[in-house]
Amino acid sequence: MQDYGNSPRIDPRATFSRSDTASSGDWNASTNAPGLADGSGTANQYYRVSVAGTQDLGSGSITYAVGDYVKYSGSVWFKTTQPIGVTYWSNEKHLSSENILLQSQTLNTTWAAVDIADPTGSQTAPDGTSTAWLLTADSASSQSPYVRQSPTFSGSTQYTMVAHLKAGTASHSYISFRTQNGYSAYALLDFSGGTVSHAGFGDFTGVTSSVTALGSSWFKVTLNATTGTNLSGSNVLVGISDGTTPTSAGYATWTSAGETMYAWGIQLATTNAKVYDSPTTTQISRSYAPKLKSVATAGQPRFEYDPSTDGQSAGTSLGILIEGEATNLSRYGSALASWANLSLNARVESNVAIAPSGLLEADLIGSSNTTSATRYAGDYSISLTSGTTYTASVYLKAAGHRYAQLCGISTGWATSDLVNYDLQTGTVTAGGSATGTLTDVGNGWFRATATMTANGTTSGSFLLAIVSSLSDYRLKPFTGDEYAGILAWGFQTEASNFASSLVDTGTGSSQLTRALESLSMTDSSLFDNGEGTIVAEFALPSGPTADQATTVTGAVVGITASTSNNYVRLQTDTRTNVYSASMYADGSSQLTISSAGDTGGQFVKKALSFKQNDTTLCRNGTLSTTDTNCVTPSGLQTIQFGAVSPSYTGATASGHYKRVAIYNEALSANLQALTS
Repeated sequence: MQDYGNSPRIDPRATFSRSDTASSGDWNASTNAPGLADGSGTANQYYRVSVAGTQDLGSGSITYAVGDYVKYSGSVWFKTTQPIGVTYWSNEKHLSSENILLQSQTLNTTWAAVDIADPTGSQTAPDGTSTAWLLTADSASSQSPYVRQSPTFSGSTQYTMVAHLKAGTASHSYISFRTQNGYSAYALLDFSGGTVSHAGFGDFTGVTSSVTALGSSWFKVTLNATTGTNLSGSNVLVGISDGTTPTSAGYATWTSAGETMYAWGIQLATTNAKVYDSPTTTQISRSYAPKLKSVATAGQPRFEYDPSTDGQSAGTSLGILIEGEATNLSRYGSALASWANLSLNARVESNVAIAPSGLLEADLIGSSNTTSATRYAGDYSISLTSGTTYTASVYLKAAGHRYAQLCGISTGWATSDLVNYDLQTGTVTAGGSATGTLTDVGNGWFRATATMTANGTTSGSFLLAIVSSLSDYRLKPFTGDEYAGILAWGFQTEASNFASSLVDTGTGSSQLTRALESLSMTDSSLFDNGEGTIVAEFALPSGPTADQATTVTGAVVGITASTSNNYVRLQTDTRTNVYSASMYADGSSQLTISSAGDTGGQFVKKALSFKQNDTTLCRNGTLSTTDTNCVTPSGLQTIQFGAVSPSYTGATASGHYKRVAIYNEALSANLQALTS
């Protein structure tokens, strides 16, 4: 018996394959060596960049860093950080969000006020609540007034500070890190110009900053710096300035009293996130989430674990994932700002939060104004075929806004087809003939899917929109607040009626394909007595895979001869909730038995016992029909999972295989016990 669940491994006699092209070695991006050019190469071929540089391989100049990859789509070479793009849910966790500051929205508690009158609360914050604070320079000020907190820093670590600031009467504000020995890094905000400058001294290196206008005169300011080793007495500051550049001590001289500014939502993290994701009170915030990984090599099998955070199944082994070929038709799946079509009323901030991959790759989609308007993003680069069913999927998380929508552009789709998602409750509503799902994958992230059928042959795409409620119609205008948005990552579109695992196109401008996977073992001695038993525990999605004909049932486990004339097969069809078994001997059908009861996405235990004139199918302890008039096929030698070749290559049963057992005798009397 092979257990792919509790002890994830493959029998050494078995072979797993995925026919992606392996790495061709290193590539010098400075000299283009070996020489690459669009229109020449093998699909899925890739090189690792060993020397940085800029090259135009036929589609425009691209700058490559050491460690990037250049991959061939079949027509063009493109840059990617994930050369294979095949993903799976590992049993690893990653730091998904963090804030090591206390009382991030209460500035009169663990924050010490220096030359600041008592901070005044109950001010209107960017998110519309009354949680912001008014800071007023004390009349006795002799230096730049500020509020201060002393978190615990680690040496040689990059930190990112996020603060939301608004002018009162002050012309400038600043945020800074500093140590007791008088070294600092700062970002100085000019309220009138909406610009920011920065510098670092002593122990702080790699200093950068950014500023984002949020509307209602609020700005989001970020400061990045790497600490040194002398961290005695380290603290962070948020202060008022007259425009004087802060010194190495982290603050500037100050002579004018009574100047004011507003502050809210202050965060310090090692994740380098630029979105305020972790409000705190009396304790710091650290949230970990399951990690969606990319395979390390083309032939690596994928043992998956349940990424959900609810229920007893969270974190448990799902077994080995075997899938058919699938192409992500969407480009820039993790770079939404590169999409060609953005609503004038939506804004995209790139790489502001930790994605399910554990990397700083998630983008924020928010409102660009406070008028009543539609707000969406899309890339109209997909060639739609009328009558073909497509499924879009994307990982989403609320970032101040809870409702999202997937729909199609006005041409190529029915305007009534849409799916709305509540990213707080995990609730879904669908319009028209569309269907959708929302799956929890940890720390507020969900994978949203939408399935609908194109009604025109044209160029188009799915649109990702922010809406105001679960009942909104397609791209319904609403009044935004210029702060709230949703985080998005890993967009995918497939010519399928369900979503397969993510084929990560990353920041690339080309579509990517995950190759067909197969698992098989050949051992003719197992079946030399003309009988046997197949026992399998597995879960398949709801619907056929992209490469499966709509009239063919998916083959779960099969035992075949060297030709297509002889085989025994355990099958299922999650579209019709029917499970079945079939058997051919010398090209003649000997058996077709079936029963209802299957549901996509749920694990089931099934067994098929076969010998001359005695073949029985059983599911979850319940016996199905027994056939007493059948001939056993001869020459059985190869056990195959998923795509059962040579006769069944077009019927890949994609899904998770947790346990499989093969016996060389018919165990008809034991099937109920084996599947209970």
